[in-house]
Amino acid sequence: MPINRHALAWKRNLFLLLLLVVGFSVAMPVYYIYKQAEAIMIEQTQSKASSLAVSVAAFLSYNIEDYRPLSEADVLAEGGKLEQTYLAFNAVLEEIKRNSDVTFIYTSKYLNDKTSIFILDAENPNSVLFSPFGSRDSMDPAELQTLLSGESTVTRVEDDSVWGTYLSAYAPIKDNRDGSTVGLVGVDYSEDYLLVQFRRFGWVLNISFTVFTLLISIAIYILIVAIHERNGIDDLTKLGNKRAFLKGLQVTLEEAKKTNQNFVLCMLDVNSFKAINDTYGHPVGDSVLRCIGRALMQAVDKSKGCYRYGGDEFAVLLPNTTLLQAQAAKKSMEDEISAIDIPDLKGMRVSASIGMAEWLPGITAETLIDLSDKDLYVQKLKKHHH
Repeated sequence: MPINRHALAWKRNLFLLLLLVVGFSVAMPVYYIYKQAEAIMIEQTQSKASSLAVSVAAFLSYNIEDYRPLSEADVLAEGGKLEQTYLAFNAVLEEIKRNSDVTFIYTSKYLNDKTSIFILDAENPNSVLFSPFGSRDSMDPAELQTLLSGESTVTRVEDDSVWGTYLSAYAPIKDNRDGSTVGLVGVDYSEDYLLVQFRRFGWVLNISFTVFTLLISIAIYILIVAIHERNGIDDLTKLGNKRAFLKGLQVTLEEAKKTNQNFVLCMLDVNSFKAINDTYGHPVGDSVLRCIGRALMQAVDKSKGCYRYGGDEFAVLLPNTTLLQAQAAKKSMEDEISAIDIPDLKGMRVSASIGMAEWLPGITAETLIDLSDKDLYVQKLKKHHH
């Protein structure tokens, strides 16, 4: 089945090429979409962090009479009222953190332009990340801006030498009685949180990209193969046309050289076809040719190649076959053709002459066609004299 193997190799290479071309063409837009989505996710996280910081700051401003003394204290006396207030506020922050996806929630106050002091921290007190009351931290520019201007700020993903890489939002805690800024609420989302979001979207995008690439490649592949195969198909008989025959013959010949297996070429000619056209008309002649095509397909193995060579001539390739073995195929073709029954012929039987030639090493495709044509001529003479 050399023709099939060649066709499969061609189709496989075509599909792989399409995957490469379509994948490359889609990759840049997909990368652009990913970067745009990444920016949107960062903006959404900024908005979420800012909203949470503002909400917590509003809560503390509402309870400023309890919070301000805590913020102004230097130390907390064990068991004292301020410690109780501290624990109560911390419990609220812990509950908020537990029910959200935020990494850190805390409050701090201004010490100087480079240093802030922690007041509340939603972390578990047993965690190494917990910042005790009164502990100090370096002041970043956005944090300083919030404390000095009394306006909320939000950062992009930034690196901190102590805490790592985070996206932060700050909201001022204001005492509405005098309009002063008592401190701020800080909300942090870690880089790890953002990476998880990016990876989730990346997986969805990659799967969508893969499916899209496959579907587009398959669609183009089907279209190209259909056009290619239609270019090699005779419209009337649905057999391969002369172009397909010459290609199939060359492929069969090359395979025969590799495997050292002979093959046979059969050339067929419909007997009295001109008389059929002249007597019954070309539509009936077309019916004869269609029936011949179906008869040939019925007579030979589907892996063999059947072609309309031109006019009322047909060709059949019998791979891995000797001239002696081909006699059975010839008899089968003759029987199928003789069984054709076309009412418009008014009882006239359809027949064909079949010439055969066996390929042997050293014979070219052109020579093989010529030998088969010569045998066809001999067979037509025999039928005529008979």
